[in-house]
Amino acid sequence: MENEIEIKKLKKVVIAIYGKYLEISFKKELELLFAILQKNQVEVVIYAPFHEYLIKEFNLQISTRALFRTSGEVKHLADYMLSLGGDGTFLESVAFIEESCIPVLGINFGRLGFLANISTEDIGNAIDLLLSNNYSIENRSLLQVFTEKNPFSNFPFGLNDLTIQKKGTSMINVNAYIDDDFLCTYWADGLIISTPTGSTAYSLSVGGPIVSPSLPSFLISPIAPHHLTVRPFVIPDSCTLKLEVTGRSGEVDISLDSHSYSIALPLTLEVKKAPFHIGLVNLQGTNFFKTLRNKLLWGVDKRN
Repeated sequence: MENEIEIKKLKKVVIAIYGKYLEISFKKELELLFAILQKNQVEVVIYAPFHEYLIKEFNLQISTRALFRTSGEVKHLADYMLSLGGDGTFLESVAFIEESCIPVLGINFGRLGFLANISTEDIGNAIDLLLSNNYSIENRSLLQVFTEKNPFSNFPFGLNDLTIQKKGTSMINVNAYIDDDFLCTYWADGLIISTPTGSTAYSLSVGGPIVSPSLPSFLISPIAPHHLTVRPFVIPDSCTLKLEVTGRSGEVDISLDSHSYSIALPLTLEVKKAPFHIGLVNLQGTNFFKTLRNKLLWGVDKRN
């Protein structure tokens, strides 16, 4: 037992880092981040294109354990995934984790930062809390998309949402079935199928409700429906949602989180709950409801 404890003490923490393009004004924050990691003897595994970008644009010299380009290269190496950017970057980092259960922490170098909820001003404190195990892991569900014309074959999963939108000026028709039971036909500019995590994203902007991340559900939110009787609808994520899409334009735009494609019509898709979760790091003192108040000003009233 004593030997096992000694081995755990000697084991270095390995953090995988994913990012894309950052404003040059963030150079000091990046230097601080890597200095803190080095000071704490954290071994770093960096997304190769991002590593090249940091050297070229920021002139940063970073000591790395390894570089990665695919999920297979990172998911057995790292203890944590650190996403540097906004929520879009955070969503992209999920594809490198897959079912490995590596927890993700996002530092917001973007704008709103609902998923990437750690501010650049709080980098030092955030890393200290992470390395001292002062955090909890919140499991977030994903949706999985099935279709014969699946352009998302490498990673057909979404942490936020699946969006089906018209291409051109003509609206689309979507026949929706829940476990083979007919729900309705949507005549609309599009349809958003979101997870509880995605309820604060695009779905919210078209009038969808905010759903607690722990609620096992999907949201169906129409985009500009040509009905007065169609509204956002919440269904259990234990069911299978089938969507039959037709339209005059001959094509439809489909987005799964940050990946978008045009696909020929007619099109049939099935949406199910993914067989794995993504673990989000909630540092001590942070949670979904606090983020809701801070980022979306939930319940803000000047009388309070």
